[in-house]
Amino acid sequence: MESIRASISNFFGGELRSYTRFSLTRQADGDMSRVEMKSADTENDEEMGDGMVDGMLTRIQKPHDKCKSTMKTLMFAVFFLTIGFLVGYLAFRGQTPRTTHTVTEPSPRPNVPMNKQEQEEEQQEDDDNADYNEDYDEFSVLHFSDLQKMLQESLAGTKLEPIIRKVSEIVDHQTGSDGDLTNAAYIKEEFTKMLQQQNVWIDTHYVTLQVNSKSPNRIWIVGGAKNEEVELEEKNSNVYCPYSANGTFTGKLVYANYGTEDDFKELQKQMDVNGTIVIVRAGEINFAEKVFNAEKMKAGGVLIYPDPKDYQLSGDVAMFGHVHMGLGDPRTPGFPSFNHTQFPPTKSSGLPGILAHTISANVASRLLHLLGGVDAQKSWQGIGTKLGPGFADDNGQVKLEVNNVEEIRKMQNIFGVIQGNEEKDHYVVIGAQRDSFGPGAAESGVGTALLLELARIFSKMVEGGFRPRRSIVFASWSGGDFGAIGATEWLEGYMSVLHLKISMYISLDKAIQGANDFKMYGSSMLHSLIRDSIKEVKSPLSSETIFIKAQAVNSNWEETVLVPIPVDTGVYAFLAIGGIPTVGLCFVKNNKYPFHTEMDTVDTLLQFTGDKLEAVGRAVAEVVGISVIKLTIHHSLPLDYQKYSHELGNQIVKFQKYAPLLEERGLTMQWLYSARGAYYRAAHDLSMEIDGSDLNDALLCRAYNNRMMRVEYSFLSPYVSITSFPYRHLLYGRGHHTLNGILEQLALLEKTPDLVDFNVIRNDLAYATLTVQGAAEALAGEVWTSNIGN
Repeated sequence: MESIRASISNFFGGELRSYTRFSLTRQADGDMSRVEMKSADTENDEEMGDGMVDGMLTRIQKPHDKCKSTMKTLMFAVFFLTIGFLVGYLAFRGQTPRTTHTVTEPSPRPNVPMNKQEQEEEQQEDDDNADYNEDYDEFSVLHFSDLQKMLQESLAGTKLEPIIRKVSEIVDHQTGSDGDLTNAAYIKEEFTKMLQQQNVWIDTHYVTLQVNSKSPNRIWIVGGAKNEEVELEEKNSNVYCPYSANGTFTGKLVYANYGTEDDFKELQKQMDVNGTIVIVRAGEINFAEKVFNAEKMKAGGVLIYPDPKDYQLSGDVAMFGHVHMGLGDPRTPGFPSFNHTQFPPTKSSGLPGILAHTISANVASRLLHLLGGVDAQKSWQGIGTKLGPGFADDNGQVKLEVNNVEEIRKMQNIFGVIQGNEEKDHYVVIGAQRDSFGPGAAESGVGTALLLELARIFSKMVEGGFRPRRSIVFASWSGGDFGAIGATEWLEGYMSVLHLKISMYISLDKAIQGANDFKMYGSSMLHSLIRDSIKEVKSPLSSETIFIKAQAVNSNWEETVLVPIPVDTGVYAFLAIGGIPTVGLCFVKNNKYPFHTEMDTVDTLLQFTGDKLEAVGRAVAEVVGISVIKLTIHHSLPLDYQKYSHELGNQIVKFQKYAPLLEERGLTMQWLYSARGAYYRAAHDLSMEIDGSDLNDALLCRAYNNRMMRVEYSFLSPYVSITSFPYRHLLYGRGHHTLNGILEQLALLEKTPDLVDFNVIRNDLAYATLTVQGAAEALAGEVWTSNIGN
């Protein structure tokens, strides 16, 4: 009561000694969840006004001197209005149920020693908060452990199999088909239920696909004792290799194992492949790489089959697979296939100029048993034991005819979003392929089911109080079977901004291929994040964590779980084309899964997981969920930009053996070494700067995050054409401009200098140096902190 009397006395007779500003800020959803209190002992203690800094609102207010009589009049009016307001408010409050608002925090406030004044101020703050909790709302704080528990509890009820069956058992859901659009409508409907209509949208493209024509593809044996057509099974009449060249070609048959670069180098020691038709088995690399390697050796055609040594398939099953050595729509290379983009006719440099077709093991067996020539080495032997060229008994050859046709189809990507509370313009994207050839239970069904479950779980967590700082975007892509068309076209459509918006892309494609071993692939910047996540998740087949199980195989966990990035996936598109930190995760079995066949069913998936499908699915979802939580609750992003210091060091060491070769031609490696040193210093300095900063300062952390997010994009070489070299990433890309490409040129220069244009090497080396320096500058932040010329 004494404090009330003192306050009234001050109102009427004394000087204005203090003031309190009380604000209840109404959020977009109608929730009054933010309280702001300011006090000052004198009117000069604070100068306050209104301002906006990087999207963060600062309320500023300053008391003004008035003449005493005017002040008293105003105080009378304010006093009585306040009394009336409080009476009305309390009457209303008595009829309104209390609500509990939850604030998500990454960690508790540290226990820091305080002096007496700070203790008194904190006690006053606690008293104020206690009064607020009693009279207004109740607050609770969610830490990481709380969110992890919410995630695990939500996952306990997850059922993936019904969703996988629903989307995989729809007849014909290849890209742009009626079945694909039916699944798209289903996913959109589910997103709308979970995320609300205003947070769901569709991205439409009109893409060029190569499909079967009315005239089937055919194979003959000609030129020998017999001229006959090789019968292709009726069940495989619709199985083909999209984006093959069309026409006919006749040549002797040659066996080239898996068709890798090393296989062709080994084969070249035995014979000339020029003008032949090459037969290779599926596996190790994708169909497009096999055809690309064969074309480099001047072969005229390629036949691809699944060998029983690699795949447990019926002998009459052929495998589907595109042969475009690229991603996205091959008729719109480097730019999006929106309907309003009217570009002149063009084509991707990755389209093959030779024929390609897929056949079953039965058809391959007939052809391979006719082969003569050199014996195949033991590791190459599957169905066949000879390399060729040609048949053993006569001069027979193989004639291949391909009659595929192109057509434009409408294709849809479906998106949903949980908008962030502080940095909604920065987001984590979780994506999965939706289309497939055949049932596609593991190829697209698993990813779609996980995507829907994660959207459901995170929306439920938001209802339970989770407040992600950054947005979470869920993406369902079409066009995956034709070279990640959906993901690539979306990237190309927003190429100029996405690397500034997306802090991480997580792929759910083919996430369950077995239950035994955990594997990952993607950007080095995310290895530490995944390591920390798998330390929290138990293996589906044991009580140990995934991390401990990996370490049991090899103390260096990365050697156990890391695999090369598949080049025909959305992971490769986001990383090598978009310059965005990206990761893909999966559980596998020793046997190769029968993707791209009619055997990719739920029953096959259950067989490969040992009937542990749900357990494996929960493990994948938990790893992804924990990673997303870590990326969205902290002010500072957990991106390991220092990892690239080691990656660059490992690559540049390989150049040392060629230093004398370059010095003979007037070049030095010093500038490349210097650029790598600049990146190392920039990474080290940023790490030290962050360690010494207040990580609860949102604006400061946002500045640090922007520097981190620019790194991956800075490794995309700006000195090559995106249409000619779409995979511009210096470390993960493809082409002579990459570090691996330069090393290959130097190796060729050492062996056959007359076949190499040294000016190309000179330019590529200079461009690579500048690209590394640019990545260092992205980390350094400001131009006055760069090391150019030093």
